[in-house]
Order: sequence, then structure tokens, then C-alpha cells
Amino acid sequence: MIKAVGFDFDGTLIMSEERKAQAMARVLAEQFGIRKGVERAYRQVRGLNRNRKVAKLLQKFLKRAPTKMEIKNAEKSFAKYYQTFLQACPLFQCTNVIQELKKQVDFLFLLSLENEEEVVKVAKHCGLVKFFDEILGGPPTKVENLKHIIKKHHLLPREMLYIADASSDIAATKKVGVKIVLIGRKFNYHDLLQELQADFVFSSLCEVPYLEKLQ
Repeated sequence: MIKAVGFDFDGTLIMSEERKAQAMARVLAEQFGIRKGVERAYRQVRGLNRNRKVAKLLQKFLKRAPTKMEIKNAEKSFAKYYQTFLQACPLFQCTNVIQELKKQVDFLFLLSLENEEEVVKVAKHCGLVKFFDEILGGPPTKVENLKHIIKKHHLLPREMLYIADASSDIAATKKVGVKIVLIGRKFNYHDLLQELQADFVFSSLCEVPYLEKLQ
């Protein structure tokens, strides 16, 4: 029986991936004069927390290892733009799924790779925080945070379900034995299900069925 359900944030509940790519392009243009290829490169480094993303992007474009101060300054500027972009709360449709699942499980959590403090702020601003018993973010990895939830709430991995949108989320959940629902808007769903071994694949939150069908 599923006792706890978790949601990814960016790309699952809130439409922010393109905004984040734009924000990173703006940061690298302002701080380093880099104006080409940043948005595309940003989309290719999914599955990493912000610190690692910034470090990897700077390494790519600067052709050298970035300093700690360069990474810190880039992260700070990115955070400012990220929060500004999300003031309009660009939520996907059918976020009422959260409210329905809240009635069916013991524990509901939000788990993102973005900075935890910022995720909490955006969740409050968008009226989502009331649904979640715990909100977790970076810099810990999703594997680390999933293990934290299992230990803290005395759960078995098979009693948990995580709803997310990236192939890296499948890898993270498989490492700890947690079932995953993949929201795969841009994929061939059946091929993706077989190749990556997601437990369930739907094209949108609106298609996610009642919990008893996901047991």
C-alpha cells in the first residue's frame, strides 16, 4: 500500500524549465559576456542540483574550472531571476491531483533539486505549501532526500511513490526502490517506459489516475 507520495516541482507542477534556461543565459551574459548556446546547454544538464549545474556550465563555456566565487555569484544572480520569473505562478493544469492524493495517503512531500529555501518561498506564493507535509530541495541529491524521508518517517521504499518529469528522476528512484510516475510530455511513452523502466508514464498530471490504480 502506498503511504507517501512525492512530487517534483520544476517541470512537473510548475512550468519553469524554459524560464530557468533564460535566467541562466542572462546570468552568463551579464557576468561573463557569454551570449550563445547557454539555453541549449542548460537543458542538457538536468538531474543536477544548482551548484553542480552552474559549475558544469561555467566549465563548459569558460574552458576552465570556475572559482568558488564565480560559482557563488552566478548562483546568487540565478536565484534572483528564478524567483522573479515565478512570481506569476505558472502552474500546470490539474494540480488538483495534489489535493486528491492528500486525502488518500499519510504523507505528501515536495522534492526538488532547486534551492530548498527558494522552493518553499515559491510553493507558499503559489498556494501549494499547505498540501505538503515536508518540502525538500538542494543541495542534497534526490537520492539523499528520498533516503531521508524513508528513514525519518519509517517507510519502506515500496510504500512510496514519486511523480516527476525527467529520466534522471527514474534513476534516482530506482537507486532506493521507490516507484515512479513519469510525466513525459515530449516522449514516446511506451518506448520510454520500456527503455528507462519507469513504473508508470502519463502525458500530463491530468492523466494520473486514482491511487488504487498505481498500487
